Amino acid sequence: MNLKKVKNTIYKYFKVWWIPIASYLISFGVFLLGSALKNDSIIDLSLIIFFVNILGNLISAIVQIIIKKWYYLIPQILISAFLFFYVIIIFTFSPPDYYGANKKIPKNLEIYEPIETELTETELEKFDLVLGAYSQPGIYNYFTDYKTTELGSFYIKAFEVTSNDRLSEERMKVRSKIKVINIDQKFYKGEFTIYEGSWGDKYGARIELWFEPLNGNKDFKITERNYVVEGWMR
Repeated sequence: MNLKKVKNTIYKYFKVWWIPIASYLISFGVFLLGSALKNDSIIDLSLIIFFVNILGNLISAIVQIIIKKWYYLIPQILISAFLFFYVIIIFTFSPPDYYGANKKIPKNLEIYEPIETELTETELEKFDLVLGAYSQPGIYNYFTDYKTTELGSFYIKAFEVTSNDRLSEERMKVRSKIKVINIDQKFYKGEFTIYEGSWGDKYGARIELWFEPLNGNKDFKITERNYVVEGWMR
């Protein structure tokens, strides 16, 4: 009996032209739930439901032709096309990202806030790495007065403290690189962006300062510090 009901439901879905269109509300409802809970997995599920429903609309449009109600495929195709391009634009240029929303900063961890005031000599006397936040959330400056004995480049690696996820790995090294062309320089300043997460969703990150020698020797880590960070919103 239950199997028969399932077959009837599927039959109606493809034959009744407006049901596949109305079914888009399911994916949007799941998306709103994911946004309310700040859960990326639920949002991913809403996308799967959405694209499956687009396929269902296309099959239903073919069914309308077969049952000689071809004029019903027009709203199906037009609405599906509009929603498809709308969703693609949203997720391409401003995708929701709740990476940091549900992460906890361990209380037993020594962790610092990026400075928002002018850098002082005292800061650099204490640490070989100081992080500053002067621009949009997720965009950071870093400072070091580490005295290198060879030419090369400083750069940053970043890891989320609870999962050890590597943050913005593909762009971090290039964006944060500082070339050392004079070993007598007093201090160095660079910039990098963390893309995981959104404004206001703060989490802990281990920021590591690395050096890449110009002579081809192996890169080495200079120091590390834990900082409270958040992701940059595109």
